[in-house]
Amino acid sequence: MTTPSSAPHPLDISEPPGSSGSSRGDTPAAVPAPYGPHGARDRADGSPRPGLFKAVYADPPWTPQQTSRLGAASHYPLMSTQRILDMGPAIQEITADQSFCFLWVTTATVETGFAVLRAWGYRYVSYYFWAKPRISLGNTFRNAGELLLLGVRGKGTTVAFHSQPNWGFHPLQEHSHKPEEVHQIIERLVGGDGPFLELFARRAAPSNKHWDIWGNECDATISLAQWGYPIPSDHTPTRHQAEEPSREEGSK
Repeated sequence: MTTPSSAPHPLDISEPPGSSGSSRGDTPAAVPAPYGPHGARDRADGSPRPGLFKAVYADPPWTPQQTSRLGAASHYPLMSTQRILDMGPAIQEITADQSFCFLWVTTATVETGFAVLRAWGYRYVSYYFWAKPRISLGNTFRNAGELLLLGVRGKGTTVAFHSQPNWGFHPLQEHSHKPEEVHQIIERLVGGDGPFLELFARRAAPSNKHWDIWGNECDATISLAQWGYPIPSDHTPTRHQAEEPSREEGSK
């Protein structure tokens, strides 16, 4: 995605997260940025209300071992590990006290993924393995899959579905495109209709349940700008005005 020159880029913001925002429970100053069908759940600037999301699903643009000609840097801008860790205050504010985090990691960022879960307020409990139909790169083992870490928050937080295997064989699509089936796995495990949040999304969730999306390459439905993470969609305030019926009614 080409970032408009007039919009701040989310990956190179020098201002520390939280310096322009407020603490949990405060209401930021109103701005003329209607967020359409999400208005009942969002604050005036498009940031979600505290404790809103039952689950967060993230596929960060990791930097480690991704800067070579064959790495992810040739496909999209990367984010430093520190910037990903520093999203913690935002994630902790907008997710529920009892909630889940599903985090994709690369071979080089498994250990870092555990640190990100902790920074975002979650404790690691398990993983899901995406088995791929071909062998790819690797300095030791040749990679033939990816790991999705599962973190939980809150005492007594349990899954709603207890028969989900921790691996699946799914086809490859374009670079970094994760299996659509994972959204349905998340919905089964978490239970209910949401709301759920996908971070670093590229497209709308393949679901008729209540998913919000945020990322540099999608038409985001929320804003994290008050925590120091602006994206191009923050600068198109009328982008959702034509979206009807309401997502609260289970429609896209």
